[in-house]
Amino acid sequence: MRNRLWVLLIAFVFGVSSCNLPASETTETPLVPPMLETPTSSTSTPTRVPLATLLSLEYPTITPTSTPSVFLASPKDQPVNCRFGPGTSYAVIGALVLGRRAEIIGRNEDSTWWYVRNPSDPSTSCWLSAEFIQTVGNVESLPVVNPPDIMVTGVRVRVEPSVIDVACDAFPQVVTIGVEITVSGPSSVTWHWELSTGVVSPDKQILFEVADTKTIQDYYQVTGVNDYRVQVQTTLPNIMTGQASFKVICTP
Repeated sequence: MRNRLWVLLIAFVFGVSSCNLPASETTETPLVPPMLETPTSSTSTPTRVPLATLLSLEYPTITPTSTPSVFLASPKDQPVNCRFGPGTSYAVIGALVLGRRAEIIGRNEDSTWWYVRNPSDPSTSCWLSAEFIQTVGNVESLPVVNPPDIMVTGVRVRVEPSVIDVACDAFPQVVTIGVEITVSGPSSVTWHWELSTGVVSPDKQILFEVADTKTIQDYYQVTGVNDYRVQVQTTLPNIMTGQASFKVICTP
């Protein structure tokens, strides 16, 4: 019995002592600081090329090319006549003098004549012989211009005498109708005259081999007193008119 008591006593002592033992310590795992990702730049750092390398490189040579928008003509060594058409048979209507230039706007088919703005009157155009002209620009690219129609450019009329004063029984009297016709080139001109009294002459013709002014005459018999007006008209190659007046009086 005593032995059993000792066993129980020893067991009690161990039980109490186990309650006083320190509890097992928990080891805390230290927090690992978060790793921040460093952004990668998309822009790369340029590689420096040595100056000697740059100087040794061969670069293409760029030659600027420019096509003039305006084509120009100037005399070679003397003034040049500017004509109504591409040929010496056409009338002279202007001139290109030394030190001046004219804008070229066309050419004839074989490029022997340049069609330009008239240097004497830029509101009109005329033709320069390529033989006496130096040009600027690719003139062969210019459009071909057909020769102009040859025209009557002027009609002047005069009557001689302009006043007739005769005895009233001295009729008929003859007056001379003088006509100056100017053409721009070789042509055949058809013309007639008409009096204010209604008298009309037959059609007449005059031939021009070159641009020129020619004077022609016709006659009319006056049979009475009147204030007359005579009109001359060309019908071919174009219509052009001119007129003059004359007076007939008589003394009884």
